[in-house]
Amino acid sequence: MTTTSWQHIGVDWDAGKWVAVGYSDTGEAGVDSYAAFKDIWTEHGDTADRILVDIPIGLRGPSKDADGHDEHNESQSRRCDRLARKVIGPRSSSVFPAPCRAAVEAALDGDKSHSELSEINREAVGKGLTQQAASIIPGIAQVDRVLAEEAADETIIESHPEVCFRAFTDEPLQYNKTSAQGLATRLDALAASTEYEPGTWRTLADELAGDHAIGVDDLVDALGLALTARANHDAFHSLPDTDSVPTDASGRPMRMCYRRAEPFDLD
Repeated sequence: MTTTSWQHIGVDWDAGKWVAVGYSDTGEAGVDSYAAFKDIWTEHGDTADRILVDIPIGLRGPSKDADGHDEHNESQSRRCDRLARKVIGPRSSSVFPAPCRAAVEAALDGDKSHSELSEINREAVGKGLTQQAASIIPGIAQVDRVLAEEAADETIIESHPEVCFRAFTDEPLQYNKTSAQGLATRLDALAASTEYEPGTWRTLADELAGDHAIGVDDLVDALGLALTARANHDAFHSLPDTDSVPTDASGRPMRMCYRRAEPFDLD
């Protein structure tokens, strides 16, 4: 548990554990790992202005035709996913289709295999579910539960590290984040942010020295999200833009936010 209250937070989830990087109102950076997303909210929800999380928040579901039958159409896919792939180019495979709400709820009701969840997803929105998408369902459920229980819709916001790094540097990233080249280019991207202090990632890594479950790539992703959360209002944008963000059946936005002087021109 941290001893400093955080105002701007970036959160990454991997293999059942959360790593969160936060900035206090004085600009001091800190890091911690958590077993549950609820613990992050309990510890920092009262002071946080933004918590950016690399987990889908707005989830797809079936639409109905005029006769009340399920209808699969393009509006039911997440436009933010399609735009994110366009923005990050060579790294587009890192944005995979999010599971629909029916698949998430089915996974919580009991043990379901990947093939079973994929079929549920196909029945609901017309497409199967990748193994990667199925693997993040527990994380989706944890975030969704906090949003259902707390007045946090304006604080807990979906983002994606690859989109954030692309926005920092204005150049597409070419390499996987787990490779040496990938780490180097992401650290260069962090350095492009005016609020990043050189060596911050190394200091935070030292703080996590006792937690061997957190990889350097996950730490750097969370740091990129935290720096994005620090953006002023004029530099905080979303895919799609704020005037055309769709919502899911629960009223949650299907968007990914990023930090950039001007929004991406995707026309």
